[in-house]
Amino acid sequence: MTSSAPHLDRLRLRQLRLLELIDTHRSLRAVGEVMNLTQPAVSQMLKDLEFAFGVTLVDRSVRGAMLSPLGQIALQRARTGLAIFDNLAADLHADLPTVVRVGTNPAVMLDLVPSALRHMEAHRANIRFRIEAGTVGNMMSGLLNGDLDCYVGRVDWTATPEQMAETLRYAPLTETSLVVACSVDHPLAGRSSVSAAELAQWPWALPSGETNNRRSIETAFRNCGMQAPVPVVEVSADPTSLLRLTQRIELLTCLPKIVLDTYAAEGRIVPLVTPDLDFPRIQTCFVTLRENDTLQSLQMLREALVHVCMKSRI
Repeated sequence: MTSSAPHLDRLRLRQLRLLELIDTHRSLRAVGEVMNLTQPAVSQMLKDLEFAFGVTLVDRSVRGAMLSPLGQIALQRARTGLAIFDNLAADLHADLPTVVRVGTNPAVMLDLVPSALRHMEAHRANIRFRIEAGTVGNMMSGLLNGDLDCYVGRVDWTATPEQMAETLRYAPLTETSLVVACSVDHPLAGRSSVSAAELAQWPWALPSGETNNRRSIETAFRNCGMQAPVPVVEVSADPTSLLRLTQRIELLTCLPKIVLDTYAAEGRIVPLVTPDLDFPRIQTCFVTLRENDTLQSLQMLREALVHVCMKSRI
């Protein structure tokens, strides 16, 4: 079965919303009740949708209706398109400047994003920015679902299905690494190096378990043949709070070097040399959906981010 361009042109928004209803209710009869349609009418809508795309989107059986693997991909893309459409409609009715919805990680908000907005003179560009900071997984989900226009931060490509990754456009920005740190008053401060075994004996403040950084820290300790430290304090996606805790309490922490560099001038936090621990490099990227790649507002933000990163390397 091949896709049909004329039939694609005739698709309506309610046919795209049909996939989400099927995924939720797993029954064409139940979907019909929600849409106030008969089951044969829902079946015809689905048939038209599958004919337009040229693939089977729903597997039907005596147990009900379930999205096929291709149907799952179509649902993800439909959600993205519908969210973009809804956001456009809201902006048009608001009669306000273009709104760019940016997802970031808290570490990126410390310097990179503010520097880029300053460079592009965002306050004069007739663009409004709505910025949301969170974990990598949440931000990538927001981008794929159409709740965000772009994402600036760490990307876990191993957790992004290949077929989803192909729908994205991305530009590498900068690299950093994780660093173990403590306050200048900590007994380990000033040591030429500290072993993983010694580090494991001290109390820690760490990012929460669902974060990529926490998983990287645990993996580094396990690669040394030992259990990772159980933190006295966990902080969800907020490196600034980790730094402040470490300044005031005799705790070790581990955070991206770009965060530590931002606060190093205060002279209250120092990095530790930890030759046993092998932390992976953290690459920060600008990521957007393929269909948004040519939007002028996103191009301006991407160019500003690239400029700031290149300038920092000089």
